[in-house]
Amino acid sequence: MNAAGTHDGGQHDRQETSEHEELGRRSLSLSFRRYESLAARSEAQSVRPGSSLAGDRAATPYSSVPDQVRASVGVALDHLHAFKLIVVDGEAALPFAMYTLVRSAYEAAGTALWLLHPASRDERVLRSLKLARENRRLVHVVMEKSDREDPGWDRAIAALERDRDGRASLIGADLRKVATVSSRLEAIAPLVPDLFLTPLALWQTSSGMAHANNSMMLLMLDREQIGEAEHGGADYRLTTSLLVVAGYFDAALDMIEILMELWDQRN
Repeated sequence: MNAAGTHDGGQHDRQETSEHEELGRRSLSLSFRRYESLAARSEAQSVRPGSSLAGDRAATPYSSVPDQVRASVGVALDHLHAFKLIVVDGEAALPFAMYTLVRSAYEAAGTALWLLHPASRDERVLRSLKLARENRRLVHVVMEKSDREDPGWDRAIAALERDRDGRASLIGADLRKVATVSSRLEAIAPLVPDLFLTPLALWQTSSGMAHANNSMMLLMLDREQIGEAEHGGADYRLTTSLLVVAGYFDAALDMIEILMELWDQRN
């Protein structure tokens, strides 16, 4: 991809070496097999009667903790599947879209870890109720902005409040404010201490790529200047390092694997 950028005398052309490119290809090949294993494991997930997860589901029938977790796992794996298709079927390494895909995987997997992590059922239930309310509120906003009626909004709020007040310690708790994505990712960092960046940093850097942050592009991408710099800027040919995106893909797999281990513990 060609793009214009601000010229910075301290920034130089940077290209991945052929050795690193080959290492990245080999790493991705191994990671894609690992992805297939995790996807199969996800398909086999269930809630065992009498387990902690079964108790969570009984406490939140409107939008249960395990149902929210499974939905998030599905979203994360779907985005990683798209990443795999780009590399394997498309034989491409796109400079921006691949970071957008892993970003979505971090957000979904991180939210699922955040939901499942607390030792207290009351805390897991409260988090799930707040998240369910916020998710339904976003639908309500779309309906309002589209001048459409939303009769399901009041029913959803009533169901969430019923589930909340079904637990003595949560009666009357405010459901209107849920933790931000960044707060969730910060909170689950101790669960994944071996990532090469924290979950928040992984999400922030990949978000920068998704949002066309020029400064993040300089940090993350390889580049080759095309022609002379003029008027304070220059054109660059931008490419992504296979070795770097392999690391980002693997980090998402690590988060999902820890999540599945936590699921098994709760189950």
